[in-house]
Amino acid sequence: MRVIGNSTPRYIYGAMFGVNWSNFTVGAFLQGVGKQDWWPGAEADIFWGPYNRPYNNAPQSMVGEIWSEENPDTYFPRLRGYSAQAANRELFVKQTRYLQNAAYIRLKNIQIGYNLPATLLEKLKVNNARVFFSGENLWSWSPLYKVTRNLDVGSIGPSDKILTSGTSGNGFNYPVLKSYTFGLSVNL
Repeated sequence: MRVIGNSTPRYIYGAMFGVNWSNFTVGAFLQGVGKQDWWPGAEADIFWGPYNRPYNNAPQSMVGEIWSEENPDTYFPRLRGYSAQAANRELFVKQTRYLQNAAYIRLKNIQIGYNLPATLLEKLKVNNARVFFSGENLWSWSPLYKVTRNLDVGSIGPSDKILTSGTSGNGFNYPVLKSYTFGLSVNL
C-alpha cells in the first residue's frame, strides 16, 4: 500500500490581462489551482447521488454511467443505495478510481469598456464618460467536470472540511455566484 492523493491545493495562481486600443479597454483576471486531489466524502451526495442515499437525485452526469449487464464499461459501479456509507463500502475503499483531480481555472472577472470620444463629450459638456460591462465568475474548467458539473470545484477546500467536521470534505460550501454589471460612468 502507498499514500495516494493530497488534498492541499498546490500551484495556486492568478493572471491579469489588459488591452487598451483606441477608446476600448478589455481586462480579465484568471484564477485557479494547478493541482489538488479530492476524495469525495461519504456525505458528498452532490457527487455520489443515489450511492449516498437511495432517495437522492442522480446527477445528470451519472445517466448512462452506472454499471449494468447491458452497460458494463462505466465509471460508477452497480447501483446500491448507501454504498458510499456502508461498512464494507466498495466506493469508499481508498483507491485511485474515485480520487478526483480538483484542479481548476476560473475567469474571476472580465471588464469591457468604451470611453466616449472627445467630440461627443464636448457636446454633452462632460469631462469624460465611459460605458462598461463587468462580469464575475462567468466561466470555469476542471478535469472534475468530466465526472460531474453539479459541484463547484472551487468549494472543495479547508472551509468545507470545517463546515462538515470531516477530513475528506463533501463539497458543501456555497457555490460561487455569477454576476453581471452594466454601467455608465460620467465625470462632469
